[in-house]
Amino acid sequence: MKRTLSLLCIFLIPLYLFPQKATVKIVKTRNVSMSEWKILDDRLLPLFSETDFYPLDTVTIGLEANRRYFFQVSFSGASYNDTSLYSLSLNGVTIIYIKTDMESGDHSYPFFTGVASDQQAKIAGGTNTDISDFPWQIYLEAGNFTCGGSIISGRWIITAAHCTRDDANVTIPASEMVVTVGANNPRIVTQGKDYLVSQVVVHENYDPNTLENDIALLKLYDSINYPNATPIKLISANDASEGFTDPGVLSWVTGYGLTKVRPATYPTTLQKVQLPIVSNAVASTVWSQIPSTDLMAGYANGGKDACSGDSGGPLVVPVSTGYKLAGLVSWGSNNCNTYGAYTRVSLFESWITQKTGIEISFNAPVPVGDSIICPGTSFSQYSVARVNGATAYNWALLPASAGTISGNNETAGVSWNADFKGKASVTLQVIKNTNASEISLLVVTVAKQTRLISQTSDTVICANQPVNLVMKTEGHDLIYNWYKTNNLIQSGPSNQIIITNSILENSGIYYCDISGSCGSVTSGNLSLTVLPLTQITDISPDTELAFGSNLSLNVASEGHNLEYQWKKDGNTLSGAVSSGYNKQDVNANDIGIYQVKVTGTCGTETSNNIYVYVKSTSFVKEPEVFVWPTLINNGFTVALSNEQTYNVLLFNTIGKLLEEKKNCQYQTSFDIGELPRGIYILRVYNDNFRKSIKLIKN
Repeated sequence: MKRTLSLLCIFLIPLYLFPQKATVKIVKTRNVSMSEWKILDDRLLPLFSETDFYPLDTVTIGLEANRRYFFQVSFSGASYNDTSLYSLSLNGVTIIYIKTDMESGDHSYPFFTGVASDQQAKIAGGTNTDISDFPWQIYLEAGNFTCGGSIISGRWIITAAHCTRDDANVTIPASEMVVTVGANNPRIVTQGKDYLVSQVVVHENYDPNTLENDIALLKLYDSINYPNATPIKLISANDASEGFTDPGVLSWVTGYGLTKVRPATYPTTLQKVQLPIVSNAVASTVWSQIPSTDLMAGYANGGKDACSGDSGGPLVVPVSTGYKLAGLVSWGSNNCNTYGAYTRVSLFESWITQKTGIEISFNAPVPVGDSIICPGTSFSQYSVARVNGATAYNWALLPASAGTISGNNETAGVSWNADFKGKASVTLQVIKNTNASEISLLVVTVAKQTRLISQTSDTVICANQPVNLVMKTEGHDLIYNWYKTNNLIQSGPSNQIIITNSILENSGIYYCDISGSCGSVTSGNLSLTVLPLTQITDISPDTELAFGSNLSLNVASEGHNLEYQWKKDGNTLSGAVSSGYNKQDVNANDIGIYQVKVTGTCGTETSNNIYVYVKSTSFVKEPEVFVWPTLINNGFTVALSNEQTYNVLLFNTIGKLLEEKKNCQYQTSFDIGELPRGIYILRVYNDNFRKSIKLIKN
């Protein structure tokens, strides 16, 4: 096992340092509008959705390798029996196949993005390996047949049930069975060691016709004691639920069976092949009947497979501590070139325990002790309850740079490295009757002291603008209590207050109390000032007043640091820079359009137009005519100095009438934006007067 663990570490470290990608291709093989797919991560958070790629039927996505994901299908359409709906491929190999014969609702299909190693070849004609890498592998001679199997304890072997029957389906006596362990080539008598079988236990529901429940146990007369012959742990039901046998997981299958079908050729050493686990639906594209107790693995046409003589042998999958037995070689193609069937070990956990007494789910108790280590702590103690029958308690501290651990019973002590900060694990494995438990662990955080690094400086902004008040800190499990004018306004793990649209009421003095696993600290005061936007709230209405009277225009506004500028007919009025504009003794020259522009820290706003008309106090037979401007771009205005009605004619220089307005009074506006540049004649008249004025359009 030491060699196997070492090999696993070499395999995992490069993947950690240089993350690999796995290519996942999703094909929607039937255009069913009432279905939709999503890819979820191992926390069930959505990563990709069909709507992200609409209207594509085929989508290729890069996912992080060696992780568990879920392919979720939401189906609310009609049922189309035996019709393909989706297929999901991993690195070119189809591992999930979904038909439309499903009920409405959400359906979740877990898969694993395993990345194959460079050495891939079928056992038939394949790759040599050494028994030290797979020390659980055994060679079984049962009557005239040979099979594989696995060591699962000192005196128990697991294999396929069909390996215990002859051609007439008669159970082969235990006295005619021999198990060879520790051999690269068990056909050489000098290699390995032979053990006799004392008892054969075949599953009570084994069906020799369908090969359902194809599992058997062999008890040996003597306990195994030989180099390169050690037990392998079994996949439990809980392991399976956590994804260790999901489609996409890359397994290893080993055996001494044929390396070539025609002519039949046997290897000179143990063979191995790496095969992806696939869903039974995928394998059903090749095999019409698959027992419910089987796990399927391999390639549709990959030429990589277990073969004759490998029956009962192990299919193992990687776990954190090495490998576990997930399947037993059961059946497959005569040509050893497509998907193969393996008895799913996790389904038989209670049966194996009942027959052998082996605790498949033998878990060490979780250590109890400090899970948070603050600066200045040099030593911590951890303990577990006594395990009945335990012969050893193997404590460890990971990573080794965190410190040192000592203990050989239910209690252990850790001397912490003062320079280490981060996550560490106190682990424990219990040994009982040579059976090693699963490794339990307590995750320990060697935390930093709670410290305030920086905070947002005093801030002045305009209303409606976003602002974030931030405390940059370090520590562990920090809680931030935010105060404004000494009132608590926010409490929780967020180190910031986010204001998306600030208002004047957000102004104030803020500070934050920060508490964590290793102390607390209070920030300094932070001033936030929100300034009002520049805004005109009221303006004088249109005004009519008599010649010689006084003009008074006013604007009401709000804002910060406001400045004013009044204009008449678009021209700046000198000195008119307050909220009011006043003019004494007005005359016809003061007739026009007035505006005021208000400028502040937070914007500029221009008022609506105010029309001011100055009228004569008595009737004048020939009133004065006012036209402005006479040098124009788009429009001009006409006004009289009294209340008489008048008519206006607009001619070009060749006398063509362009526009006419009758019965005008006071001010009349004209728009000549569509007329070409040039000189125009304006004629203003009524029964009492007639006047012509020249206009120039730029």
